[in-house]
Amino acid sequence: MSERIMELNRLVSVSAGGHILYLYDDVDVYADNASAYLVSGVQGGDLAILIDTAERIDRIRSLVRSALSTEEHERIVYVDADLFYDTSKSFHYQKVVEHFGELLKPYLDQKLRIRTWAHVVWKNESCVERELNVFEAFADRTVRGLKMVSVCAYQGGSITASLQVKMLRTHDYVMTDEELSSTDLTGRSGGAFFPSLSEQREKDRQDDAERLSLESARRQLEKITANNLDPVALFDENGTLVNLNKAFERVFGWAAHDFYGMSETGVRAKIGLQNVAEGDLAPLSKANLLPDPAILAEDAVRAEATARSKKGEVLNVLVTEFALGDEERPAGYAVIYRDITYFRDSERRLQESVERYTSLKRNNHDAVFSIDGEGRVVKTNPAAQKLIGLTTEEMIGRLFSEWLAEGAMDDILRNSVAGDESLRPTVRIRSVEGNEFEVLTSTAPIIVGGRNVGYYVLAKDITEHKRLLIEKQAAEEMNRAKSDFLAVMSHEIRTPMNGVITLTQLLLETEGLTAEQREYVEVIRRSGDSLLGIINNILDFSKIEAGKTELQLEPMNLREDVARSFDILLADSRAKKLELGLSVAPRVPDIVVGDPNKLRQILVNLVGNAIKYTEEGGVFVSVDLEKGAPEGWVRLHFRIRDTGLGIPEAQTEHLFDPFYQLDNFMTRKSEGTGLGLAITKKLIELMHGSIGVRSKLGEGTVFRFSIDMQLPDFDEKPTETAEAEVVQVSADVSAPLRILVAEDNKINQLVMERLLSRMGHGSDLAEDGVRALELAERSPYDVILMDVRMPRMDGIETTHQIRINPERYGTPYIIAVTANAMNGDRERCLEAGMDEYMNKPVNSKRLAELLSEAEEQIRLLSKNSGKIVGESKRTTDEHQ
Repeated sequence: MSERIMELNRLVSVSAGGHILYLYDDVDVYADNASAYLVSGVQGGDLAILIDTAERIDRIRSLVRSALSTEEHERIVYVDADLFYDTSKSFHYQKVVEHFGELLKPYLDQKLRIRTWAHVVWKNESCVERELNVFEAFADRTVRGLKMVSVCAYQGGSITASLQVKMLRTHDYVMTDEELSSTDLTGRSGGAFFPSLSEQREKDRQDDAERLSLESARRQLEKITANNLDPVALFDENGTLVNLNKAFERVFGWAAHDFYGMSETGVRAKIGLQNVAEGDLAPLSKANLLPDPAILAEDAVRAEATARSKKGEVLNVLVTEFALGDEERPAGYAVIYRDITYFRDSERRLQESVERYTSLKRNNHDAVFSIDGEGRVVKTNPAAQKLIGLTTEEMIGRLFSEWLAEGAMDDILRNSVAGDESLRPTVRIRSVEGNEFEVLTSTAPIIVGGRNVGYYVLAKDITEHKRLLIEKQAAEEMNRAKSDFLAVMSHEIRTPMNGVITLTQLLLETEGLTAEQREYVEVIRRSGDSLLGIINNILDFSKIEAGKTELQLEPMNLREDVARSFDILLADSRAKKLELGLSVAPRVPDIVVGDPNKLRQILVNLVGNAIKYTEEGGVFVSVDLEKGAPEGWVRLHFRIRDTGLGIPEAQTEHLFDPFYQLDNFMTRKSEGTGLGLAITKKLIELMHGSIGVRSKLGEGTVFRFSIDMQLPDFDEKPTETAEAEVVQVSADVSAPLRILVAEDNKINQLVMERLLSRMGHGSDLAEDGVRALELAERSPYDVILMDVRMPRMDGIETTHQIRINPERYGTPYIIAVTANAMNGDRERCLEAGMDEYMNKPVNSKRLAELLSEAEEQIRLLSKNSGKIVGESKRTTDEHQ
């Protein structure tokens, strides 16, 4: 501690001891003052004792630690106030005095000077003031007897004015936050003296005089500020807030007591006041600066600014500051914060509306004419000028009807209907060059002061639109005709092809054919397969182009499905003695969710092409993962490399064009429509992927493509379906099924009868739907093979009649056998009540599988229970 004598009052100095009452308001300042008090003491050689709660001790200890050495820090004694006196119960001075005496005993024989700091809290009761008064008397006696410096700290709001007056009798000085921090007790003042009580009282008298002066000035504005609709803040000449009116609380949302004691800087910071430099408005004046008293309030400078309310709303305010009092006796100043947010918003909305309308009219593709009540042009936009062929200045004052080649103004104004373009009137407008345009018109009245002073006329040129509409309708009709043609072509070609291919298969299975005959039959079979492949490619491409191809998603074993694609092509590669290789990276998942049929189609197209154009060596396929897939998906990268002829670089950019054939650049040796790669590219794009090719003549070709596939959710346990139960049934020796073949074509009747006979089943024939119903009513069948297109009654209607009359026709398992292969044909069959669907030409293996499913279902239920298997399949298909 400094040896300088610091007077506490006229009789007592710090060297002889001093008893200080410290009233604090700010917790942060309290902690700073307490830590500075302890630090200055121990650095001056004193022993310092701090009595406070554990929470505040930890905070003060952290502030003290960085300023002291370890040895100095050991001269601070920390006492937990909860042990010193119970802060949660009543305050009993006897307990405190007794404990304080015990606390000081170890240090009384030491030569160290002692300074203490005690924070006093208590439970608020009626007797507490008496207890505190007695306690402070005992404390004062101890302080003076031991010549200590002791600070008793109280929160300012917790001690009444009457108790403060009583404590002045026993304390040398009452200090506030700022007064304590300015003394040498905290070591921060650089040698300041304590003012005496008489000096304090003199200062209080001066403060009272200043407050009276300010009060007089405030009274002058009391009525104005209290009743003012604008927020008003009053500051003293030092920039400290004195008062806020109710309007301030209403506009900004804070209560007045949230600002008490603040400077104007603090008020500005709390409401987020920021200057807005706009036009000729003056910027905000500096905070805490007394305005010139010579400037009257009405002449005060106004500045526009932005602020924020307690809720965070942005406000526009007009700030006006003016001095109170006069030049000789200034009494502070007033600040008015007029809320102009609504005014600015309205002004901004109006400006935006004007600009939006102007921009809309100027940039509108439709012609806009503003006309007065007599129909004369007042204003136009550029589109109107282009339509008529005149500038706005040339059109102003002229009748709008001058340019009407067909129709009248009454038609436009009387028949204009908002919203429905089909009801809006159309007229013909003739430009100054003599060109006529058909326009769709609409009007809007111009209302000024509640009176209709004219109209806006919007004229939309629909000449080109009508032409495009006609072309669109023609294109749609052509598209429908193409779809109908493809459907008919598919049916008409597949129907005889069913006989050619199926009977050829049956002929190959007969005995006694010579080698030459077998060769001829084999040529017929291959030609039929080739023709069927061409038909399928054309139909696939047609569906893709029409946007009617959808992915049928289902869990699939990726490695197994890729390998199946190789099974189809294995015979071709062996015939040419080519190596066929497959490599799947270990990190590629086994199970993914995708469309296995379309993936197989992609691989068969690409690998098949590679085999076609490779004479020696082989074709090698690799599958790996690629980065960039969305979460829950994988991106699969396929690479198909061959050692074939290679492709000229100029030809690679056309490979994926429809009907482009690779043999065009050389002697044509292979067959096909040139649609395979075009279909492949479309299918890959349908799977969110892309394809590319790199080739070099004489060295081979590499096709690369990537597709995205979803990973399955293994958390969901699959439920057992009827199909799963069917698999568990033991495979007993199958009994012949009772089968009805509904087919009008004689060749196909023969084909189906021979195929079913080979499989061990008997069959009856019905040439149309009516005959099929007659036979089904006479003798219910296990299975009906139903053609779709038949005379008198087609297969769809026949199936419908069977399903709505089960007691009459039974519940047979109905399989659609049709040449219809267009998009939606399968769905229509299943919706009609059929259980399964297969295309012509009939594949004997597929037919056997379907009959096996029907047989297992019948055996499982011990009777023909109808569509259980079929319904399960349809539900799955719809879900996919």
